[in-house]
Amino acid sequence: MWLPRLSSCLLLLALAGLGFGKKTAKRPPRVEPSAKDFGGGSATTKGHGRPMQEQDGASSIPELTEMPTWAEFYKNYVRTNRPVVIRNHASMQRAFKLWTDEYLSKHWGSRKINVEVNKTEERGGPAVQMTISQFLQKIYHEEAAAEFYAIIDFDEDKKAKADFDLLDPINCKEVVPQSLTLWMSSGGTKSVLHCDDAENFLMLLAGKKRVMLVHQDQAHNMYADIAIAKSTSPVHQDAVDLVNFPRFANVTWFSGELGPGDTLYIPHTFWHQVNSEGRNLAANVWWGHKEVDWQWWRPWDEREYNPQRFGIKGATPFDTMKARSPAQVPCTPLSERKSFSSVRFMDETHWKGYIRKRSQQPRPRPKKGEL
Repeated sequence: MWLPRLSSCLLLLALAGLGFGKKTAKRPPRVEPSAKDFGGGSATTKGHGRPMQEQDGASSIPELTEMPTWAEFYKNYVRTNRPVVIRNHASMQRAFKLWTDEYLSKHWGSRKINVEVNKTEERGGPAVQMTISQFLQKIYHEEAAAEFYAIIDFDEDKKAKADFDLLDPINCKEVVPQSLTLWMSSGGTKSVLHCDDAENFLMLLAGKKRVMLVHQDQAHNMYADIAIAKSTSPVHQDAVDLVNFPRFANVTWFSGELGPGDTLYIPHTFWHQVNSEGRNLAANVWWGHKEVDWQWWRPWDEREYNPQRFGIKGATPFDTMKARSPAQVPCTPLSERKSFSSVRFMDETHWKGYIRKRSQQPRPRPKKGEL
C-alpha cells in the first residue's frame, strides 16, 4: 500500500512545483511563455487557494459622507495618491433613477454590443455579440447565472452622456473626461486585478460591489511584469496560487464595499479587483486635469512610468512621481452643472499627446518671493 501512497505524494509535490526543493513548476496560466519569475512557494502558506479578497493585509478604504471641495479632494486624495469612497455621490446623477432595464432597452435596445461570456473575467476570454435588449432578456435566466457581462462604451453617445453630469468635486473647466463606460450584469462578476492609466470615478447605480485596491508599488509582488495581458496580474482572482506566486502573500491592500449611489475614486494607475452582487449597473469616467497630469506623468518614458515594474529595485516610487504635482491647482467652477454631452471628451491618445506637448513648453519662472 505504501507504493501508491508514495506515488500520490510525489505527484502532489510535482504539481505544486516543490519536488525535493527543486523548482519544477510548469508555467501557470496568464504568464508569458518566456517568464521565469514564478514558483518556489508552498501550498501550506496561509491564503493559498483562497480568493484575492480573502487574503490577509487589508485595511479599509477611507470614506467621505459629505462632498469635498476641489481643494480638499485634490490635497487629500489626488496629489497624495489615496483612494476614497464618497457616499451617495452617484445618487445625484440622473442615470441613478432613470437607468432601469426598461429605460436602457427603450433607448439603446437595438445597439449591438460584445458581451463577455464568463463572469469571472479572463482577458481575451470568449465573447458573443448581441443587442442590449437580448442581453437584458438573457442575464436573469437561471441557466445563465454564471454567464454574460457587458462593458458598454458610451463615449460618443450624446443621449447616454446627457444623463450624467460633471459633479463636484471635479466640476471644473480644467477637468477633461476621457471615457464614459457602463458595466452591467446580473451580479456575480469578478474582475482581474488590473490598473488603468487615468484618474477614475466608479459610480454605482445599482447593486453592490466589493473592491480590492492595491498601491502601484506592489506591482512586483503581484507579478505584473510576467503577465501576458499588460496592466494585469496573472494571479487568479478566485484562487490565489501561492506556490507559483509566493510574493502575493506580502501584498497589503485596501478593502471596501459600495452600495447603490456610492462613488469610488481610484487614483491613477492604482490596482483594483472588483466583485459584484445583485443586478449590477455601474458607470465609470476616466479623467485628467489640464494643470496636473503633465507636471508629474511621463507616459512615453517607460524607464520611469511602467505599471508592470513599480516596486522593483531602482524604480521611482509612485508617490514620489505624483508629488511632482503642484501643491495647488485651479478649479474654475462651471457656471452650472454640465452634462457630459456638453463637455468636451478627449480620448487617451490625444490626452497623452496634450501632456507631452505641455511638458515640453518652458515653465514660467516663479515670481519674486515664490518658491
